[in-house]
Formats: sequence, C-alpha cells, structure tokens
Amino acid sequence: MLGKTLMNATLWALFAVHSAYAAEGDDIPQRAQTVGDVIERPGVLTPKGNWSFDSSLNYSQNSSNKVSVVGYTVLPTLIVGRIEVSDADRTTMTLGLTTRYGLTNATELELRLPYVYRNDQVSVRPIQDGAPSVINTTIDGGGLGDVELAVRHQFNFDSSPYWIGGLRVKSDTGRSPYDVSIDEGSNAFSDVPTGSGFWSVEPSLTMIYPTDPAVLFASLSYIYNLEDTVTVGDTNADVDLGDTIALSGGMGFAVNPNLSFSLGLSHKTILKSKVDGRSADDAKLLQLDSLTFGINYAFSRQTSINVSAQAGLTEDTPDFQLTVRVPFNL
Repeated sequence: MLGKTLMNATLWALFAVHSAYAAEGDDIPQRAQTVGDVIERPGVLTPKGNWSFDSSLNYSQNSSNKVSVVGYTVLPTLIVGRIEVSDADRTTMTLGLTTRYGLTNATELELRLPYVYRNDQVSVRPIQDGAPSVINTTIDGGGLGDVELAVRHQFNFDSSPYWIGGLRVKSDTGRSPYDVSIDEGSNAFSDVPTGSGFWSVEPSLTMIYPTDPAVLFASLSYIYNLEDTVTVGDTNADVDLGDTIALSGGMGFAVNPNLSFSLGLSHKTILKSKVDGRSADDAKLLQLDSLTFGINYAFSRQTSINVSAQAGLTEDTPDFQLTVRVPFNL
C-alpha cells in the first residue's frame, strides 16, 4: 500500500548514498549524490534554506492462492462442509510527489503527497458446491493516499559513521479499508482502499559508514499505529493495528562519478493486531523480508534518476516492486 512507499529509513539510507548531486568546491554542505560525494561531504540532508523535490512512481505486484475448508472431518479422507479455492492478483501503482526544505544544514523537513491506483483481480470457485464456473471479480480505481510529514536530523559531521535520526507521521487521508464494503460472493472489496485508515508515528535511526569506494548503511525503525474506533457491520470496534519493527542494511558502490548501484536487505516484523483489546485466536506475527537492487545515474548537479527493484523473500511480502525516482534540487 501507499504508506509503505514513503521514504522510510531504508529508502532514505539509499537516497542519502546517491540521490542528489554535490557541487565541487562549495563550502555549503550539499545533499550527497554519489558514493564519492558522501565520503567527501558528510552532509547528506538538504542544506539550510534550500528546497529539493522528488517525483516517484512505484509499481507493486502481489499474488496469492488459498484453499479454504469450512466443515469437519468424518473420516481421514472425507470432509463434510465447503471447500473453496481462490486466486488473487493485486497490482498497485503509486505516484508520489515529495518536497524537502533545509531548516539547518543538519535538519530538514519533508512533505509527501501520494496518489494510489489499484487493480485487484480475484477468482473464486467453491469446489464442494459443484459450482459450474469460476467467479471472477475485478475492481480498480484510485485516489489520494495517506499524506506524510517527516523531519530528519544529522547528529554528526566530523567523523564516521554518520548518524541520522528521523520522525515520520502518516495521516489517514486515504480511503480506509473499513470504509469499503465487502462483496459476500467473492469476499473482495467493492472499491479499492487507498490508505490504511489509521494515523501512525515512525521514529527511525540510520547509520551511514563511508569506506571508499563504497558506503555501508543500516537502519532501524518502529511504526506505532494509533488505535481508532471503526465501524464493522452494524457495530463499532476499537481497532489497534499491529505495530511494525523494521531493520535493514546494505551497501552502495560508486562505478564512476555519475553512476552508482546499491544492494540492500530489509526485514519487517508486524505484530498482532487487536480488536477491543484482544487479539484473534488465529492472529499471527507477519515476517516480511525483501532484497533490493538499485541503480542511480546523475544527469547534472541538479537532477538524477534512480531505479530500484525489490523481490519478496517471504510469503507475506509483495512478490515484486519497481520504483523509479527523479529528484531535483534547487
């Protein structure tokens, strides 16, 4: 979903390695563009009084196959009840417009406005009922996602590793899943959600360690979701989405002054959600692991292009994600 596409701690570490071009010979700290620039200029945030803009397009593909059995077993090979097979393919495209402003040479503010488009295709066939055909359901649409505001601060400049702290606040401006009805026949949304429906706060800590010609980075963050009251059917319930613990790391490597690439590995643990203070009996921890490969090319001192591909390594992680970013600095 959209909230996951914001510049979180992992992507920020990648961005700090190679997202903006550093001018040669300037005394004012510049946002680092290449690995070599990070080594020469430890200031990786937007300089004081400067603006930077970032447009990004994220494509995410996820598919799942599920067999549901509702009934009971009479013999080891005989089930009385309902057997249902479903296949779901979900495609999400997110257009993000981001602006950053340097309050000081060590602190910057960020505002991100996302637009989310989703296409969900769900095929269901109740085998036990002897259904003559497969029930296909397709829903698509888009809208404003969850707007986000972030602040980052670089703690040190004189020695490495460089440490950057961040605080991100995500709103609930997107269409919540609880605001969309569910079709009983296909068990699919009648319209596409574009947000999580909950406010969240994410503190993070990022480490960047230059070791010419490479830069090592690592990030740790915790996403705290604020509890809220939602309407489920005809009743109200207090829903507390499971918080997320995120840990990631990787390496950026400079091929030449204009071209660099990065490799990263990220892990997220999503804790159990609670409804009215209790977790469901079948609730479980979700483990999300992914491998990311990115390439950055600098066209000039003002702009560059970054392309990154992410492959899911666990069942709950999106199968594939592709992100194209074009930062522009003033």
